[in-house]
Formats: sequence, structure tokens, C-alpha cells
Amino acid sequence: MSGVFSWRRWLVLVRKEFEQILGNRQVLYILLFPPIVQVTILGYALNPLIKHVAVAIADESKSPASRDLVDAFTADGVFVPHAAGDDAASVYRAVQSGTIDAGLVIPADYAATIGRGGSPDVQLVFDGVNSYVANLGAGYASAIVQVYNARGAPVAPLSSEITFAYNPGLVTAWFFVPGLLGSILMITGLLASASASVREKDEGTLEQLLMTPASSLEVLLAKIAPLFSLFIVAMMASLALSRLIFGLPFRGDFPLFMGISSVYIVAAISIGILISTFVSTQQQVVLISIFTALPLMMLSGAFAPIESMPPAWQTVSLLNPLRHYISIARDIILKGVGLDVIWPDVLALGAFAVVAIWVSATRYRSQLR
Repeated sequence: MSGVFSWRRWLVLVRKEFEQILGNRQVLYILLFPPIVQVTILGYALNPLIKHVAVAIADESKSPASRDLVDAFTADGVFVPHAAGDDAASVYRAVQSGTIDAGLVIPADYAATIGRGGSPDVQLVFDGVNSYVANLGAGYASAIVQVYNARGAPVAPLSSEITFAYNPGLVTAWFFVPGLLGSILMITGLLASASASVREKDEGTLEQLLMTPASSLEVLLAKIAPLFSLFIVAMMASLALSRLIFGLPFRGDFPLFMGISSVYIVAAISIGILISTFVSTQQQVVLISIFTALPLMMLSGAFAPIESMPPAWQTVSLLNPLRHYISIARDIILKGVGLDVIWPDVLALGAFAVVAIWVSATRYRSQLR
């Protein structure tokens, strides 16, 4: 076996993989997920209520009256204050970066306006990308304002201005489409790549392939190439349909999004190939792929907000590549942010891809031992 990567050998392998995939039209059916695990994951991850909404507070008044208002917002634990700066501009930047869910801005003339018997304007800005949290958060905020006014402080009714940034109409599809896209790519990548590799075991061609001069990396990348091409086309078509049907905007840099999506697709396919090294039948592929994909989906923030999960599960979700990709996709598509904001998620996603490729290549060759 040659230790030097050969482009000629790799292209031959790629051609073989393309011919096999295009010639096989078998449909993979998803089996039922073990009920006990599904109930456990859903019971922890899904919650129609929200808690611990991260809010940055810019108290420009710095008066007893403004501190009383802050206490009213944070007393019941729905809104948890996070440091982001003392002025409105810092709060807006924090909302844009996605480090907080909402921002509360109390104007400098808050106490003076109350003293004159006026109605002060307080602005509460929500990150409208997560329309679910924004909707419920706005409802909680309105209820807090009503209770605050009812107890007579300030004397004049408090007037609050709520703004939904990046998703003014709170279109739910704008929040779910990026999550669905990442989830579909993950589960399809797992199933397709794992199934193709196991099929070679069934047909007896795996041993012949591994006995060729091609290195493990050449074989692995050749298997990734055709699936990668098909998923890129499918993703672009999905984005186009989402734009047509839901009016989903695309405010960010498209080449940056495609580059990061490419890394994510490679990671998903590599994980599927890794799964195939532990199983020997198609039935096992489906079961283990679903067993792997569904927890990743439930702990990704695709369908339920991360904020509604228990703290322990929020920490565990940081090990989930799907969570990082969905966060990146929403930030680029809806907010139009650049690499300077999303680089932590990009770095984590890249690390997952490198580790997945390396472990898959190592395990793939070891199947003959």
C-alpha cells in the first residue's frame, strides 16, 4: 500500500463510487426509534415554556426607579441578566452576535419622566431569528409590564417598545427551515454513507477494495465525493424552494455559507462511514443511524429552543455538530453576520469534521485485521 496520496487512484475510485450510487435506486426506510430512548430525549429536550432567556440590560437612568423595573423583569427567572455593556449600542451588538436573546434599554430620562407624571418609553429588543423564544418572551414581557403598572410604580402607565430584529413578522418557517435543512442533511448523510459501505461488505467487494494500493484516506474521500456532490445540489434546491415558498431571506455571504455547509456535509458522511465499520447488515445500519441521528436532532435547537433544556443537556449539546451548524445557518441566512461573529461555531464544526475523517479512515482499514 502506498503511503502517498495519488490523485489518479482517487479519481478512479471516485468514478467507481459514482457509478455504484447512480446505479442503485434502493430507498432507505427509517425504522422506529426505540420508544424508551425517544421518550427520554423528548421529555428532557422539548418544553413549550421558556426559562432563562438571556437579556442584556442597558440602564442609562441608573436611578432607584429604573432598578425597580429591572428587578421586576428578572424576579421570576424568565429573564436572566447578562453583561453586555451599559449603553444601547452594546445591547444591540449583543443581540446581533447571538450571545443574548433579548435586550432591555431604559432611557436616561426614565426617572425624570416618571417624576413629571409622564409615561416613559422602555425598549425591549428580541432576537427574532428564534421566533419561538421571541414570541413567548414578548408575552412574558407584556405580562410583567401589566403587573408592574398594576402595583402603582410608576404612577403613569409604563409604555414599552418591543422590536423583533431580523424577523419582524415572526415567520415561524424562517426559524425552522435552517434547522430542518441541517437535520435532513445529517440523517441522510448517515444513512446513505453507512448503507453504501455496508453494501460492499454484503457483496464481498470491501476486502478487494482494501487490498488495492489505495490508501485508507483515498478510499474514504472517494466514498465521500459522490454523496457530497448530491447533497450540495439538494441543499441549494432546498434553499431555493424555501425562498420561493416561505420567502426565506438570505442576508449573508453565500460562498461563506456554502463553504461551511461543505464542512458539515463531510462530517455527516464521515460519521456514517464510521458507523458502517461497526455493523455488518443494512438493518443494523438503519437502527444505529436513527439511534445516532435523533438525539443529535433533539439536542440541536432545530425544533425546541436550547434555552428550554436543563443546564446539563445544554452543556451536552455543545458536543453536537448539528447544533453548531444550525446556529451558523441561522446567523448567516437571517442576520447576515460574517466569520468574525460565528468563528467559534465554525471552529467547533471544523474540529468535528477533522476528527470524523481521521477516525473513519483509521477504522475503515482496520476492518481487515
